[in-house]
Amino acid sequence: MKFKRSTVMLVGVAFLLGAGVLIAESQRSQSPESATETESTAPIFTFEEADVATLTVDRGNETLVFEQGDDETWKMTAPDQALAEPGAVAFLLSRLNTDSPLQTVTMGADQATDFGFNVPLGIVTVTLKDGTEHELILGGPDFSGSANYAVVDPDPWPPAGENEYSVLVVTRDVANGINRPLAEWKMPAGTPAPANPGASSTPESSAPAASPPDSAPALEPSANEAQPAPAPTSPAPESAN
Repeated sequence: MKFKRSTVMLVGVAFLLGAGVLIAESQRSQSPESATETESTAPIFTFEEADVATLTVDRGNETLVFEQGDDETWKMTAPDQALAEPGAVAFLLSRLNTDSPLQTVTMGADQATDFGFNVPLGIVTVTLKDGTEHELILGGPDFSGSANYAVVDPDPWPPAGENEYSVLVVTRDVANGINRPLAEWKMPAGTPAPANPGASSTPESSAPAASPPDSAPALEPSANEAQPAPAPTSPAPESAN
């Protein structure tokens, strides 16, 4: 009788352990790390920089807006009016239309917080010259800490219901491009200035060089004129004697 009771207890313990393993596996299957689906070699977007009309970078506490002119120069229109640093704009756009996602995972609407989309690190909106608009929402870091989750052109957003989303794992360069300090988005204020002082300094430097030669000959004739002046005065007393 005792043997049967111990057997039942062992079976019960085994059942509890098995149930615990099943629960742990089900929770693990819902984590972002285990939702890996595919890897892709295609870029995130396929537009060209020359086709972009405006670039908007929403960083939560501030929104940066850039416009591209007909001559393909970039100008910041918000939060300040300034010439944009072309390298900063090109770097971010290159991450979008050149870099490929590291992998793609599936996210349920109820997992948005797990992927960091409840407080996104940034929202990049690209409006093309033909009116087409693309959006990238950057979420939190992945389990490795060297990349971030991102969704592109999500519909609907914010996540709701039982919708599923394809989430891209993108390199940390995307986050670096978005979080660039505001000053680095602008063309340095002193960049156009050197051309004007340089042009005005050349004539000024030549003017003083020409003035010393003019003053030197002016002193020589004045010394010569001083010598004939006493000459007529000396013979005057001799004629008087």
